[in-house]
Amino acid sequence: MLLASRLRDTFPFYYGWIVVAASSTVVFARMAPAITTLTVLIFPMSQQLGWSRTLIAGSVSAGALASLVLSPLVGWAIDRFGARPVLVISVLGLGAAMISLAWATIPLTFYLAFAAARVVFHTSAPIGASTVAARWFIRKRGRAIGVIFLFAALGGIVFTMVASLLVESYGLKVTWIVIGLIVLAFSVAPPLLLIAERPEDIGLLPDGATPDRPDARSVVRVTMTPPARESTDAESWTLAEAVRTKTFWLLVFMGFASFFVHTSIGVHMGAYFRDIGLGATSAALAVSLSWTVSAFGSVTWGWVTERIDVRYAYSGMFLFQAGSTLYLIFVGGTLGVFLAAGLFGIVSAGTNVVPSVMYANYFGRSSLGKIRGLGEIGVLLGQATGPVIAGILFELQGGYSTIFTVFVLVALACSLLVLKAKAPVRKAALAAD
Repeated sequence: MLLASRLRDTFPFYYGWIVVAASSTVVFARMAPAITTLTVLIFPMSQQLGWSRTLIAGSVSAGALASLVLSPLVGWAIDRFGARPVLVISVLGLGAAMISLAWATIPLTFYLAFAAARVVFHTSAPIGASTVAARWFIRKRGRAIGVIFLFAALGGIVFTMVASLLVESYGLKVTWIVIGLIVLAFSVAPPLLLIAERPEDIGLLPDGATPDRPDARSVVRVTMTPPARESTDAESWTLAEAVRTKTFWLLVFMGFASFFVHTSIGVHMGAYFRDIGLGATSAALAVSLSWTVSAFGSVTWGWVTERIDVRYAYSGMFLFQAGSTLYLIFVGGTLGVFLAAGLFGIVSAGTNVVPSVMYANYFGRSSLGKIRGLGEIGVLLGQATGPVIAGILFELQGGYSTIFTVFVLVALACSLLVLKAKAPVRKAALAAD
């Protein structure tokens, strides 16, 4: 905080972008235990350790279940103590967990370490970073959150390629250690030294507004069908108020459905590409391509949420998800696989950016950590169940066609259902109208 106060006028641009960059390093590190890292390693792990794909994929579910319990607590801690200490402690724990995987040669120790890392992946890193961005930006919130998840995509590229290159030459132990050291080297100092919780804490206003234009500070752009209603920061919802709205629970279910599909495909994608004939390096390159597309897609989705009703953006994301999954069923050849990976990257960006903007726009800044922490239970349930179900069906049928078909139908249904998730309006406001 002290350093942030000293640096706030140092840069030729608004200090909020420095806060976004510092928060983004944690989201970058969050990708160390990402499903795309695991999907590259699932094949050599099954060969070297003799574990089934279902067993390895179960570690993702274990992490989701642990996060399911801890997510509301993390959201409370962010609002109570601030995102900065939560992010710093989280990245230290993440680095230690990734390094410890080098000695996790039995399922129990692997599950404990990987699940601990996935708790950071699921909860404190994305919720903390996006909450900070939402507090520093209102009119430019979509862009700010898009930048954060751009860094996540870059992390996906880096950690996927590091895992692919190292495991072939040096084995699993060295791979896990190097990944953990990268986390600690790049992602501890920036949040510790540069993050301030709110612009008001260091004498600034959201979006870089000036004191003579307070309206630019307080107005939250919530796009709605005409007549539009503007939601001000003074109208931020408490957790108790949010959970009494239909919109909140629709967002919880949408999180479940989107990640039930997305996580399942992500976990099994690398192995699926190997099954249809790609070599290890080509499969890793395809997965990395998905993160390259996701990097650009994150900023694009952020831009979209500032210009159209965010419900329509979410609906469009589900349509992309349905189309990309359908294409995956029939994909063939190297070029086809790379196209499938690119479509997956577009969806990956959308699943991160659009709901984050939607929660912040609909419920305001004040209790966003608590609201996001509880709302994340839908995402976590989807991530806990999807990969295991996909793995079981693979073992039973020897392929993924059936579960991919189910995924297509789920995404199409949600593209319509999410349109009902309108911005909540307090009863008093309705009565005044």
